[in-house]
Amino acid sequence: MAKKEEKKVQPTTEELSRELRGYIAQIEALRAEIAVIDENIASYRTAIKTINNLRDLGKGKNILIPIGAGAQIEAKIEDPERVVVNIGSGISAELKAEEALTQIAKEIASLQALRRTLEEAIAEAYAKTEELLQKTREIGKEEGKSSK
Repeated sequence: MAKKEEKKVQPTTEELSRELRGYIAQIEALRAEIAVIDENIASYRTAIKTINNLRDLGKGKNILIPIGAGAQIEAKIEDPERVVVNIGSGISAELKAEEALTQIAKEIASLQALRRTLEEAIAEAYAKTEELLQKTREIGKEEGKSSK
């Protein structure tokens, strides 16, 4: 028996466009996630600076703490070596300043690893987008030739 030749079915430009829009939406969502990660990293870095600055000022110094709407309240540093940090699931723990700095550095490293993973996913989505654009151009040329 002779095998029937299988004709490769080419996707339509509409199908490719729909798939392309999906990848573009995915890229935008990944970029938004990266922006949130960047904000969190910046917040952690601010915490590190603040802990170090308070330690440098030392015990007994008066400071002003912002409480919102441009208002501040005066406070005294009692023990700059004692820091309360979030350790996950809404639970906080008191740590020595050095331990808190280590904990925060671990959080930053974890977020940076997640950021790299998301950047890789964006690169893959871009590659797929370029591939789909090329297919769309090729199909468009073929459709243009067949309509003449």
